[in-house]
Amino acid sequence: MCQNKRRVAMSEFGKDLGLVHEAVVTGRDVGADKEFWAALAHNKELFGKVVAFVASALKAVFNLVAKIDRDITGWTCVEPAEAEEGEFEPFLQEFLQKGESHVSGEEMVKRAEIKTGLHHAEAMLRNQEKIPAEWQKFYLVFTEVWRGPDGSRRVWCLGWGGGRWGLDGYWLDGAFDSSARLVGSRKYQK
Repeated sequence: MCQNKRRVAMSEFGKDLGLVHEAVVTGRDVGADKEFWAALAHNKELFGKVVAFVASALKAVFNLVAKIDRDITGWTCVEPAEAEEGEFEPFLQEFLQKGESHVSGEEMVKRAEIKTGLHHAEAMLRNQEKIPAEWQKFYLVFTEVWRGPDGSRRVWCLGWGGGRWGLDGYWLDGAFDSSARLVGSRKYQK
């Protein structure tokens, strides 16, 4: 097996193992005893359903709404992202290619697989406790382009600081490095 496939397989194994652990912890929290776990271990279908239930409960799902929460006087959206009302599940995308330490903001926006914008950022801010803790080490970049009050082209970013997430507009004429990740969006399927 090639190195990349092995890495993906191990990553999937680790994710599955994490889900099993979460199922056990959740079971203990609600009083599951040894007999329950013994019965579960012998019923592959039921075990799969328990793990799937825990996996869906752990997903970070956010709700898009039509109204923007902040005052955007002087701001103009020049390259909008699709933001249909409903639930979405965010994912992070690396935008640097092999050998790059940084790229311009304009190049970063071009590399986005799926554009997200201010509606997505605000949905995540409204329920920031759902944002995975491991994302706190990155600036989360939404690639919908806005023109700021000063005329500059900007994208919205969430940054972790002071025990909470904050939203700011970053200039696209600057450089973006490995401390940033693009936020993509999957329509949430229940």
